[in-house]
Amino acid sequence: MNSVQLQDIYQHINNWKQEGLSSEEILQRLLQTGIPAASAEETLNSWKKVRLEKKRNSAFIFCGIGIFLLTTSFFFTLLLFNANSNFNFALYGLTIIGIILVFKGMIDLMS
Repeated sequence: MNSVQLQDIYQHINNWKQEGLSSEEILQRLLQTGIPAASAEETLNSWKKVRLEKKRNSAFIFCGIGIFLLTTSFFFTLLLFNANSNFNFALYGLTIIGIILVFKGMIDLMS
């Protein structure tokens, strides 16, 4: 299969997945389009690998941004506390946002 056909098949698989079809139903639809059974299974498995890789990469990005915000929050809180300034946003706001992003990334990694 060339890359144009593969991209078209991936698009069909994405559409079917958005419709709520299971992997078995998607495989049956691929077979109905005239693709050989071995090629259809291989295409579906490669689509799953590509989708999981994208999800994993975005999860690492969320975790990295969250850790950066947590570190920034710590240093801002330290500096503002020593300067006798209001440090509530740095302590609570950035920390909560950082924790949410880290948890989102971890959930995406684990699922």
